[in-house]
Amino acid sequence: MVTVVDVREEREYEELGHIPGAVSVPADRFRDPSSVADGELPAPGEFATLLSEAGIDRTDDLVAYGDDGGPLAARFLLTAAVYGHEGSLFLVDGGLDAWLADADRSHATASPSPAPTDYEATLRDDAPLIDREGVEAAVEGDAVVVDTRTAAEYEQSRIPGAVHLEWTDLLADGRLRGEDALEDLLAERGITRDERIVLYCNTARRLSHTFVTLRHLGYEAVEFYEGSLTDWVRAEAPEWDPVELQAQVRHYAANGGFEAMVDDLGEDVLGRLKLIGLYHQKQRGYFMLRTRAPGGRLTAEQARTIGEVANEFARAPAEYGGPEQNPVFGDGYLDATTRQDIQMHWIEIADIAEIWDRYDAVGLSTMQACGNSVRNVVGCPAAGLDPDETVDIEPVVERVSQRFLGDRHYANLPRKFKVSVTGCCEDCARSGIQDLGLTPARKDGREGFVARVGGGLSDGPRVASDIDLFVEPEQVDDLVAALADLFIDHGSYLDTAVNRLRFLVAEFGPEKFREELESYADFAFEEPDETLTMDYRGDHVGVHEQADGRSYVGLNVPTGRMGGDEFAELSELANDLGDGEVRLTPNQNILVPHLANDDLAALLEEPLLERYSPDPGPFTRGIVTCTGREFCNYGIIETKNRAIRWARELDDWAEEAGIADDHEAIRVHMSGCSASCAQPQLGDFGLRGEVYRDDYDSGRAADLGLGGDLGNDEFIDWLVGKIPIDDVPAVVKATMCAYDADSEAGESFTEWTRHTSNADLREIITERPARDAPAIGTEVS
Repeated sequence: MVTVVDVREEREYEELGHIPGAVSVPADRFRDPSSVADGELPAPGEFATLLSEAGIDRTDDLVAYGDDGGPLAARFLLTAAVYGHEGSLFLVDGGLDAWLADADRSHATASPSPAPTDYEATLRDDAPLIDREGVEAAVEGDAVVVDTRTAAEYEQSRIPGAVHLEWTDLLADGRLRGEDALEDLLAERGITRDERIVLYCNTARRLSHTFVTLRHLGYEAVEFYEGSLTDWVRAEAPEWDPVELQAQVRHYAANGGFEAMVDDLGEDVLGRLKLIGLYHQKQRGYFMLRTRAPGGRLTAEQARTIGEVANEFARAPAEYGGPEQNPVFGDGYLDATTRQDIQMHWIEIADIAEIWDRYDAVGLSTMQACGNSVRNVVGCPAAGLDPDETVDIEPVVERVSQRFLGDRHYANLPRKFKVSVTGCCEDCARSGIQDLGLTPARKDGREGFVARVGGGLSDGPRVASDIDLFVEPEQVDDLVAALADLFIDHGSYLDTAVNRLRFLVAEFGPEKFREELESYADFAFEEPDETLTMDYRGDHVGVHEQADGRSYVGLNVPTGRMGGDEFAELSELANDLGDGEVRLTPNQNILVPHLANDDLAALLEEPLLERYSPDPGPFTRGIVTCTGREFCNYGIIETKNRAIRWARELDDWAEEAGIADDHEAIRVHMSGCSASCAQPQLGDFGLRGEVYRDDYDSGRAADLGLGGDLGNDEFIDWLVGKIPIDDVPAVVKATMCAYDADSEAGESFTEWTRHTSNADLREIITERPARDAPAIGTEVS
């Protein structure tokens, strides 16, 4: 009996039609359901059930087709062969489109109703599978290892000694080439009948078509590497021990410094040092040092130590300008980040041991502040202060931070892993952009959290998915461990551009991801009865009443940058007037809590608050930037100095235009490159660095987007690309004037950008007052 098998999605099979008499066996059902890879063989019992339900008998001749050129249908046939199917196996050359084009044929919409069979699937003893050890032996032996991926992928990374034969090279106009042409092509690549052949791709999908083709041509000694390059790279990825790395750096701090370290360990060591908080700057031999502040909380003693370290060690050498290296900030400064860390620049290896010793004395750490590890946990800056708080997050943040700190296993994830915890009702810690975001919820009268997973920005931005999971505070660190273990097992170590957890969640889908996550957790999953988040809070700037009747003050730190001596001074004020605590916010600002009335008044009179005000102008309050071109190897535009200058100019303009009092904060987020360190997708105005060229000029530029609103799970729409950087303030002014003139009463900026067409917004942007030479941005999607 001949059975025709359609491997397309079930919806396509039913709604678009199929070859008459074909049964549906969707491709997503004949792979391992716990894997997001398109390869991965299903368990024999699962495959048997699938074919039984489709009415397929073990002795049937199978004819498979799809609409992707052949790999998925070939994958079905390969799976059947591995599990001992006894009938003949055929692939429709060119798939459904080719079948329809060969004659006057049409789709069928009526689906057969086959009677179930008792199909049995058993892995053949002589199955052409090969594991990593077998591939290693093949590489050392006389086998031909064949990479069936694209040329670009092959050039980027490959198994040593592999020859390249992209699976599509076997096709011409979507159909298999003639046998003579195929034989010539194979011989040209060193693939002959008398050679043992081992095929691989990324996830064992594309190789399937090449396997079926070679068997069709009569090549017998063909095997395939089921794990493919994903497995190979995972096994090859070095495991770095953060404790050991720190010891190595301490050694070189006392023995030859940077050059000795690089001479002994190689340039590759510079990438590893991220795991202990050290990023190599664009200025060779100098580093950015990132310090963790779990939940943004620092004691006054810790804050003073950080300030003193920055003031003493974060200083440019004379060859880079010395004390005058930055015309706005001078020297010896530090940066508060959007993840409640502190960064400082110009750090040398020779000084790092002393810095770490000072940190150790007050309980600070730079370990795993960077790198592919569980990063600094972001928390609500007003935790324990807010009158509406429902869950105390301090012990939660502390447990998560301590559990993974220095743990080698969790310091070698496929990519960085970001966690936030919010205990109030305003989602201060921005759960929507985290790998794991926790916000308050209740279950049977118990207070806890609801989990969102798979959020993130940069390329492929995605709002985190609510997976309807209630977590008690004591279970949070176990949940983080379960997520990280799942990420290790299923995440890709191959392509760093698309291997954040959000891509895994998108591939699984939220429901299936939740199911898989539960298999890793050591507690039973529950659904919340109610979630308690009511609003989204943009920042904590200003004077606010605490639950205990005292106050906390949120100070605006424009761009997050502050002198080390000023940070130390602020720590003394927090110690003298408050309870000895300083807090960092996700908006690059600072809180001083626990102020009685008299102490509050005294703090507000301090000269330091003239520069770091609790009542700034709207643009100064809303400016957020990354490090930018000043230090970053990827930065295209300078950000910090420019943003300060713009904010002052725009605040003066807003005051003159009479709109300053109408806006508490106008959020301008500026990243120096296409990455999202400044979270441009969340701003009213989002900017990312670019370079423009036109008939008149060339220079630094920025792509512009409008209307980010994380409270409504909305990112900006990127509207215009490559606006000359000096034109940006005029664009902002023109846009704000249009909003002021056209918006409805009470309508937010984001709401206005959503009801105004993108075409109209582009017209507002591109008709700004131009510079001497016209330089109109290009449209981007």
